[in-house]
Amino acid sequence: MNLRSAVLPLALAVVVGVAACSTEQSTDAAPSTSTSTSTSSSPGTIRTADGQAVVDQLVAAGAPAAVIELRDGDAEWQGSAGVVDRSDDARASADDPVRIASITKSMVAAVVLQLVDERRLTLETDVDEILPGLLPKAVTIRQLLNHTSGLPNYLDSLVPPDAQGLVDAADNTYTDAQLIDIALAEPWPLEPGAEFSYSNTNYVVLGEIVAALDDRSLADSLRTRVFEPLGMNSTTYPTAADMPGGGLHGYIVEGGTYSDITDFDPSIWSASAAVVSTVGDVNTFFRGLFDETMLPRELVTEMQQVTPSGYGLGLLVGGDACNPGAAELVFGQRGNGFGYRTLSFSTPDGGRQVTLGWTASAIDPASDPLEQTALNGLITGLAATCPA
Repeated sequence: MNLRSAVLPLALAVVVGVAACSTEQSTDAAPSTSTSTSTSSSPGTIRTADGQAVVDQLVAAGAPAAVIELRDGDAEWQGSAGVVDRSDDARASADDPVRIASITKSMVAAVVLQLVDERRLTLETDVDEILPGLLPKAVTIRQLLNHTSGLPNYLDSLVPPDAQGLVDAADNTYTDAQLIDIALAEPWPLEPGAEFSYSNTNYVVLGEIVAALDDRSLADSLRTRVFEPLGMNSTTYPTAADMPGGGLHGYIVEGGTYSDITDFDPSIWSASAAVVSTVGDVNTFFRGLFDETMLPRELVTEMQQVTPSGYGLGLLVGGDACNPGAAELVFGQRGNGFGYRTLSFSTPDGGRQVTLGWTASAIDPASDPLEQTALNGLITGLAATCPA
């Protein structure tokens, strides 16, 4: 089984716009209890009905809960549908935390670029200069960030093939050294620098580099460099399996059966995907990244330079839903977690934004029955922020 991120399908889907599709409603889905809220005095020109339709459709298609936040300048709006937990009828809220999975990578990448700005390393620094002997081949910081290192993906060796196996593995713990060793026991799919090959191992190594240069844990670096300065008060880098209080429950769906996988030891994800956050905090992060609050413009531009795969330095690229054919871009990331999926994209300056999360996933994201509904919803959310 391959849990690599489906990068190209996402970039393509955003560029070409909404494709027509039909989604049959699951007979085992949670009941829809749609709510919407506005967190500003006015949503401005944001088309809130379109945003609410996005989360309603995800719940109708089988997600126990779906949450969204749209922003256009100072205007912002949040919507939600579904329930916190399939065992009761408490309504989901866009303020409820979710596991954001690989959106973590963008946050780790931002910290690495801060270290570049501080002249602690460069994008062309070899890993061996910071962590001697860790890797058997010469790999640069840039290659880790944009997945051109050729490092094997440790996760491919760890994830069971079925839902029960995954639930049974929820309490398994790993050190970063163990994850890297698992990866290095596998053959390298490519030589460093050859071409794009998605691997969570890249970001585990980056997490170790941040910890070494900052002389503190990655959790502390993220907290002091990202979460606290930006006011991301609902965001954590957890070290225990328990979901923070008030978090939405996540479910692995297999053969129409929903298995609760909310509490899962985050060490299997480490720096590649461990963060818990809200849709609002994720938008806050990308705005703070793209509006130069966190980094100078030249380093933001560096992050937004993408390889042919559509992947930059911790970022994915897509086409803006406004002005079709104008080749205007949006940047962000997607998260394929256990029981949780997320999508977040912003204009290059962070002015218009959409972050979407939902609480059901297949073991393999490539076979997730909610994938197309979510991609359509992402495009609809972006379009809902277009100028009137």
